[in-house]
Amino acid sequence: MSARIRTAVVTGAASGIGELAVRRMRSRGIKVVAGDVSSDITRRYAGDDGVIGLRADVTDPDSVDALVKQAEHMWGPVDRLFHSAGIMPAGAVADVDTDHILKVMEVNYAGTVHAIKAVLPSMVERDFGQIIALGSLTGYVPSLKFSAYSASKAAVNTFVETLAHEHRGSGVQVLLVAPTAVLTPLLKQAEGGSKHLARAAARGKSRLAITPDRVLDDIDRALKRGDHVVIPGGRAVYGARRLAPGVLWRALERFG
Repeated sequence: MSARIRTAVVTGAASGIGELAVRRMRSRGIKVVAGDVSSDITRRYAGDDGVIGLRADVTDPDSVDALVKQAEHMWGPVDRLFHSAGIMPAGAVADVDTDHILKVMEVNYAGTVHAIKAVLPSMVERDFGQIIALGSLTGYVPSLKFSAYSASKAAVNTFVETLAHEHRGSGVQVLLVAPTAVLTPLLKQAEGGSKHLARAAARGKSRLAITPDRVLDDIDRALKRGDHVVIPGGRAVYGARRLAPGVLWRALERFG
């Protein structure tokens, strides 16, 4: 299917996995509308006729619809959605305001719903398309001081995996990507969370975090295999959660 992908929409495209995904797609000749809440998004992709950078807020369905309409106006139907927009604040439940906790759900979960619903009807009508959505290993493995983030990603994981099975066997391919910690600017939002993640963000490296390139390589392989779920760098931890949750919690407490 990948050879037939001509037009894509990418959210969270100003940095990290989203930005790298845009660059890779352009190297393969795919036209991209790149959206992000950052005001820097337009300048970031200036000069490439195959990319349009637009400011977009995934919590606003009209804003996401505008990305899709722009892609359709410029290059035709959207063949691929790469949804990576999200936030990752940290803090113990007792220390974080309720509004802040619910904001994480609004951005991460509701944003995923808005992005998918913006492209899904056309894909279903054409019986063709790819939806790639970033969940997280923390959606399967709760982590200390990341309750809001873990809860939002648990919702994303469930929503996207269910969608994948609803369209199994059709021309609409859905892939949930649930990586372990990834060395992107998102880690810098995790102030007040894991000491290990804070050190990883500061150094830009970690033996427990993976690179955005590793995530995208795993996505490419998963799409070729026709997988519904891929867990870059997190299979061992995912297995431990299922087989020995008490042991895993003790390990998480030590790293926290």
